[in-house]
Amino acid sequence: MKKILFLILISSILFSCGIKKAKTKNDLSAPLVYRNGLYYADSTSSIPFTGRNKSKMLDQVIEYDVINGVREGDFIVYYPNKNVQIIGKLSNNKNVGEWKYYNSNGTIESVGNFLDDKPSGTWIWYYPNGKVAEEGKFTDGKRDGDWKSYDSLGALKILRKYKMDKMIDSTSVK
Repeated sequence: MKKILFLILISSILFSCGIKKAKTKNDLSAPLVYRNGLYYADSTSSIPFTGRNKSKMLDQVIEYDVINGVREGDFIVYYPNKNVQIIGKLSNNKNVGEWKYYNSNGTIESVGNFLDDKPSGTWIWYYPNGKVAEEGKFTDGKRDGDWKSYDSLGALKILRKYKMDKMIDSTSVK
C-alpha cells in the first residue's frame, strides 16, 4: 500500500511541476509544461508534446511516454542504483493494467492491477525472501473481501475481511 501512495504522490508532483524531457536516452533537459490537461515542450509551444520523458526526482529517475500531450504507455521509476522500482502502464494519463513494485535489490515487493487509476483485483505483497506477506482484492480502489497476512515462512497468520475499505472482521490464525 505504501508504493501505491508513493505512486500517487509522484503523479501529483509530476502534474504540478516541471518534467524533464529526454533529448537522448540519458539526457535530462528542458522541462515540459503541463497546461490544460496536456504536456507541452515549453511554455510557448502550442503543439502538445510527443516523445519519451525522463525526469529526476529525489535521486530517482522517472520515465514515461507522452503522445499528443497525454501520458501513454510504459511508466518506469528507477532507484538511484538504477534498478527498477516501479513498472506499469499509463493510458490517458491514468494507471492501467498490471503494475510491479520492486525492492532496491531487484526482488519483487508487490504486484497488482489498476483500472481507471484505481487499484483493482488481486494485489500481492512479498517478503524480501520471496514469500507472500499479504494478499487481497481491491474493488473500485478499496479493500474488499478476504485479506490474508502471512509470516515470513509462508504460514497464514491473520485473516481480515473488508467491505469497501472497512475492516469488518480480523482473525488470528494459529
